[in-house]
Amino acid sequence: MQSRTPEQTQAIILWRTQNRRTIRSNYRKKYIACGTGEVLAAGDSYDLVEAEAIATGKPFIIDWIPATTAQVSFYWVKFYGLKKETWEPLYPVSFTVGEAAPAQYRLKQREVLMVVDSGAEIGLISKTLGEELGFSVSFGEKIEIGEGVGGDIEYVNRMVDMSIAGHTFKAPVAWILSDIGDTPLLLGREVVFDLFDIKFIQAEKRIEFEWRGEGDADETAT
Repeated sequence: MQSRTPEQTQAIILWRTQNRRTIRSNYRKKYIACGTGEVLAAGDSYDLVEAEAIATGKPFIIDWIPATTAQVSFYWVKFYGLKKETWEPLYPVSFTVGEAAPAQYRLKQREVLMVVDSGAEIGLISKTLGEELGFSVSFGEKIEIGEGVGGDIEYVNRMVDMSIAGHTFKAPVAWILSDIGDTPLLLGREVVFDLFDIKFIQAEKRIEFEWRGEGDADETAT
């Protein structure tokens, strides 16, 4: 995995947010490598997009662009204020891929951009991401049903190894099983908000994560 400075990370996220409509229109159901001011690579394969982006020698974050339409929706409804410019509180989160994952993803870290959502009790990941992390539903396992705007949503709870700002820990997520084209990736409160003090600096369109778990309690990442 390539390294980035905190300033580069924030610059990439800001550009990604400012150009989200164009990106979603041009790269539906594609992986893209976002750089500072450009899309460095795009395609159907995470590994190929990552390799192409690394070859540029530029900092990047890989993101999955979902389809813009869906037959069923959860309650991720956005309300916009009077300002024309909006900000999505995105932050890079890495997941440890399990041995049951498809061969091309095994024994790797998968980094994705997640919406830091203080209103979500636990995190939320899409069906596609869960499968790439090696998740599967066991025979006889209870499938939970969540109510959505357009109907019921099937999901199961999972504990995952995630890394934020250099710290790795276990946290719960809801893995959506229903085929929903526009499932957001949400970083919820449980565990995460106990381990970090999180500051939303909206005027500067950035987020700070200050570690408060065991060990490096004074470290701050942006």
